[in-house]
Amino acid sequence: MTGTLEVELKLELDPGDRSRLDLIDLFGAGGATDHLVTTYFDTPGGDMRNAGCALRIRQQGEARVQTIKAAKDKATGLFTRTEWSRAVTGDRPVLDATSGPFGPALRAIGVDRLTPQIVSDFHRTHGLIGRDGGEIEWAVDDGAIRAGGSVAPLCEIELELRRGPPGLLFDLAHRIADRLPVRIAVISKAERGYRLLDQTAGSPARAEPVALDRGATVAAAFPAIAHACLRQFRLNEPLVLAAGEAEPVHQARVALRRLRTALWLHRPLFAGDPQAASLDTELRWLTARLGEVRNLDALIPRADPDLGERLRAAREQALAALQADLASARARLAMIQVVEWLTVGAWRTQPQDPALLAETIVPFAADALDALRKRLKRRGKRLAGLGSKKRHKVRITAKKLRYASEFFAMLFPSPKAARRQAAFRDAVSALQDCLGELNDLDLERRVLERVGIDPGKRHLHRKRRAKLLRHAEHAYDELIAAKRFWRGQAISA
Repeated sequence: MTGTLEVELKLELDPGDRSRLDLIDLFGAGGATDHLVTTYFDTPGGDMRNAGCALRIRQQGEARVQTIKAAKDKATGLFTRTEWSRAVTGDRPVLDATSGPFGPALRAIGVDRLTPQIVSDFHRTHGLIGRDGGEIEWAVDDGAIRAGGSVAPLCEIELELRRGPPGLLFDLAHRIADRLPVRIAVISKAERGYRLLDQTAGSPARAEPVALDRGATVAAAFPAIAHACLRQFRLNEPLVLAAGEAEPVHQARVALRRLRTALWLHRPLFAGDPQAASLDTELRWLTARLGEVRNLDALIPRADPDLGERLRAAREQALAALQADLASARARLAMIQVVEWLTVGAWRTQPQDPALLAETIVPFAADALDALRKRLKRRGKRLAGLGSKKRHKVRITAKKLRYASEFFAMLFPSPKAARRQAAFRDAVSALQDCLGELNDLDLERRVLERVGIDPGKRHLHRKRRAKLLRHAEHAYDELIAAKRFWRGQAISA
């Protein structure tokens, strides 16, 4: 049995585009095709998944190989996981002293409790390509995944680095993207199956906790945060393209706003980097396009029947434009470029401040949260009397503070910090809710005019605005009074 470190870049292709997948000439002459059937084992309660690993038996002809993979170390597009493989003779898992560091946990679960939960059945065309002194193993998987009585099509391109720098993977990915409408993949085959089992494959994806270790460096924490945001976006993107319902649109927009906040928080790492600025421009563009649909979604529930009908018609047009943008090469390449920059960008290869990269994340996070809180405290004074532009700045700062507090939450796990986190989260959410509704009222006239509807006096909402301002000022006071969960002891406001 062997333990190896595997670095893969995964790309997804719509099964409807499978006929365009003529890649042999791109990868070079040759390439073999195999029929693979992979069975993933777990208990009905998901003990394997909860233990942070995946156990599978892959059948190729008469041969069977059992593999145990560490499943939690995942990132958008790039999958860096430790795995242990061994040959087996039957269709049942074998757990013994050669099961790697997961052995004790797996034996505690019990081999007799493991049953087949997911099956991936696909044809794999694969080969090796040498580039610039390195070597990449490529594979095209075409088939389906079955779990819980449901079936999902599968069409993936996997690029595994066998030798050489990770940049080689992206060079090849760009060559593929020039030929095919591929997208960065964010989930493994096992996770696809679990989403079928859980019946969550078609559900909007909300932000997930970011698993950061207190001993992690800033260089390790930043891409982990960014990948979590990209993952949320990519899980919602297919739902926006397929049906464009309000919640996936909202969550996709939230994901990009969180990603832009992550870039803003860590800007000392790449100040002056033109590629970072270019990527932020692309993210701003996509966020704005999602926002055009989201703004209409915010107005429709409050509209009377006649206005509502006209707004829904405007939304259909805005959604069609959004879907065209998401389907464009520009949007697809932007996500690949973000992952590439996070992996091999100048901020890593030619850092301006190597000491900052090597700094542990806890003091960096605490300082960032302090700075945001200080900015919010300054900008939010006498909130009820602020004009719409200054109030908008308060809203943006509050949003950044909330996202930052969520990014860094797991760095402060003590019971006292957890209690403070809950109170802080409630306070910042209350402020965001009030400021968000005020922003919707301010946007109403501009949105209606943009879609060719006379706003009349609907934009005034004087009584509602006055009430929201009072509530916002109270929420601001509560937030400033809330104790800072990122500090070891109470600090006066």
